[in-house]
Amino acid sequence: MIIDGHSYCVPQQDSKGGYNSLEQKMKVLQAELGGHRQPVWNIKNRVMADNSTLINSNTGELRNVEWTRVNGALAWNIDGETYTKQYLPPMLHNLECPPEVLIREMDYTGVDIGVLHTYPTFGTPDYLNNYLNNAVQQFPDRFRRLIHIRESDLITNMGKVIETLEKETKLQGVAGLQFIPGYYYQGRNNNSPNTWNSKEFKPFWDAIYKMNLPVYFTLIGGRGSKLDDRSWIDDYLDEQRILLEWMNQYPGLNVVVTHGLPWTVGLENGKINFPEEIWDIFKSPNCHLQLVIPIQMGGMWEYPWKEAEPIIKLAVERIGANRLIWGTDMPMVARFCTYKQALDQFRVHCNFLSDSEREDIIGNTAARVMNIND
Repeated sequence: MIIDGHSYCVPQQDSKGGYNSLEQKMKVLQAELGGHRQPVWNIKNRVMADNSTLINSNTGELRNVEWTRVNGALAWNIDGETYTKQYLPPMLHNLECPPEVLIREMDYTGVDIGVLHTYPTFGTPDYLNNYLNNAVQQFPDRFRRLIHIRESDLITNMGKVIETLEKETKLQGVAGLQFIPGYYYQGRNNNSPNTWNSKEFKPFWDAIYKMNLPVYFTLIGGRGSKLDDRSWIDDYLDEQRILLEWMNQYPGLNVVVTHGLPWTVGLENGKINFPEEIWDIFKSPNCHLQLVIPIQMGGMWEYPWKEAEPIIKLAVERIGANRLIWGTDMPMVARFCTYKQALDQFRVHCNFLSDSEREDIIGNTAARVMNIND
């Protein structure tokens, strides 16, 4: 069985997605696009521009832009010019990836199950949970999904978040909760607990532990930062220490670190190197790591990303293939490669892997985490 541990169904990018207004939704999207490394160019002449067309680089404030579409791509008007960037891959029609599109890709590539992840730019928790639930109900044998919450709601209305979990876990096809610490820190104020595992939130985490609900932690982004600077690794390691402390409080609960390690931050002289401490979190036997390479490194390296093989081999040695999960970020990974290439990185290449290690990485580990039997 082949399982993509990290994929998406994407509602229309320029739709409300459950937000109070389209303007509010587009501000959320603008903040994401304005911090994303995908290149910006001027529609008129294809001359390269930068993210300052979306965000004031001095103040961090969002620029006053007018959203539009050009040739079906999302674009924005500012100062008499029109700009775009290919956040969604260009092959997607109507700025969306509905379930049928992802299923066609899975069928062609030979992927049996996709684990659907969440993100605030796709919609509010109520909207996105309903959207992903409909996808699972439409293709119950092919999709599993994560639950979406607004992490900062733990501060303002923890009871409602627990109610959401209780409602969603009663539905078919739920694989776990996706938790993005960076959005907790963005939503906190001077009176809020310092971290997401503070004692004030024990009722929330106790409820998850009682449900035996796997948690998929997205640590990329640190404490609300999107910087790809080497100094950022300290914040990342701090977040790992918090997670390790949390796992010690909730032993036996399956945890998946999404997106992999911060590959781009660890890149030095063409090789990925991390401080020794980055492996400490995997001392917990229930901590799993997604290997999502092309979405981060596809803009720097070419298929089959041979440069990544030393760090993959080290991950196998330090963690074990039985706790590694292949994922793609599909459809986003189509910015750089085909779905088949993303799979063949592990199905065909990485010659140091044994057959059983390949099988674990491209399906068996994810199946065990989700308690799926062939």
